[in-house]
Amino acid sequence: MIKADNIIEESEIKDMKHLMSEYSIAHQEMSDARKIRFSDAVNTLKELSIKERKAFFDHIYSIALSDNICVPREALLLIALQYSLIENDRKAEDGKPFPKPYLISCPTGEASFNDQYMVYLESSYDEERNGELNQHFRLLVTITRLCGFNFIYIPKMVEEFRSMNEQYVKDVISYMAPNLEDAFIQQVYDRLCNMTTVDFFRNVLYERLQVKALHNTPPSLLINIGTSVVPYCSAGGSIQYYTEFLCIPISSSILTLVDDILGFYQSKVSIRQSITISDSKGQFKYFGFYKALFDFLVAPPPVAPDLVFLGQNMKTGRYQVAFKFDDGNEKRLTFTPREYDIYFQVTIKSYKSRTKGLPVIYDKHIKPTIAHLKSKISSEIPDLTYSNQYKPEREGNAYILRLDKSKVFVRVSKSNCDCECEDIPIVKYVKK
Repeated sequence: MIKADNIIEESEIKDMKHLMSEYSIAHQEMSDARKIRFSDAVNTLKELSIKERKAFFDHIYSIALSDNICVPREALLLIALQYSLIENDRKAEDGKPFPKPYLISCPTGEASFNDQYMVYLESSYDEERNGELNQHFRLLVTITRLCGFNFIYIPKMVEEFRSMNEQYVKDVISYMAPNLEDAFIQQVYDRLCNMTTVDFFRNVLYERLQVKALHNTPPSLLINIGTSVVPYCSAGGSIQYYTEFLCIPISSSILTLVDDILGFYQSKVSIRQSITISDSKGQFKYFGFYKALFDFLVAPPPVAPDLVFLGQNMKTGRYQVAFKFDDGNEKRLTFTPREYDIYFQVTIKSYKSRTKGLPVIYDKHIKPTIAHLKSKISSEIPDLTYSNQYKPEREGNAYILRLDKSKVFVRVSKSNCDCECEDIPIVKYVKK
């Protein structure tokens, strides 16, 4: 919040010191916090009571107003806190809780997704919601632009590409990505012209960007709220960027939800801004969300290795896991028996348990053990693609692994010796 406007005021530092005193935050904890993404930090705060969450929100809001100005970036963070901490416990008239808003993130480049937008999201087609969107689309675009947001509805974006001259679009793709072969250019064009809301969720957000929204996400609004800059490893180590999103399930009409969000935003922000965009047909837009989507479609997908649990080597006695790449090469990491056991149990419980994840009470040393194995993965394989998907993360009162289950295996021997082995998918593994 303090760095949101790129100016650090003396009044903000004073308020920060007051906050540190109020919550007994030591300098070491401040240092540790630099390695935590915004979404993870807020998810931890959900364990507070609603009274404590409201008090915390008020403290943060006072910091935002320390310089008497609340810039759009600060207002976005306040939206994230409001909906994920305060609005989280809202209930319908029948007393049943609404689906809860939540924060998620994905590893991106520094400048990816740097505009303000709302995207309609669904993991399966909802006819009623899509009908509502088609009916009110122009109004949604207008009111969000007046507040500085772009409203994105994938079918309308697809209509734009379909209305353009086909060869013109292919020439633009070729110009922007000159190394692509004709067959791949055709593939990119087909995806631009045939993408659905479900395709966007499954193939772009969930699979490509590794944004782990709930796999069965109900109709929702996805709002980008900024970037977490995480300096992992050491002060001289690599910096990782994560685009942070707020996902709000739509429990009322979409117009009501958007109006509520914009009303809260306008009540907090001091600097009003609107968006003026030419809607001339036939023009290939290459900015904001359009640019980010196009860049992801033309870029070759990163190669993420399989995670293979090897168990204890009968010759060396070491407990190891392997990161197995497509070319057959493996990078092996050795863990202590406790580290290996906790890593394996987190994985098993993430994919094969009704209560998802390994309870925090499984081992009294679980927190430092997981911290150490995560550090080991970071230091031993610093360039690991989607590295956080391979590291246990706390979610509520359990630790889970977010890596797709199709990427996780257990290596078992076919005989009494280790000379013949096969890798069994984790979901099919049965302990002998």
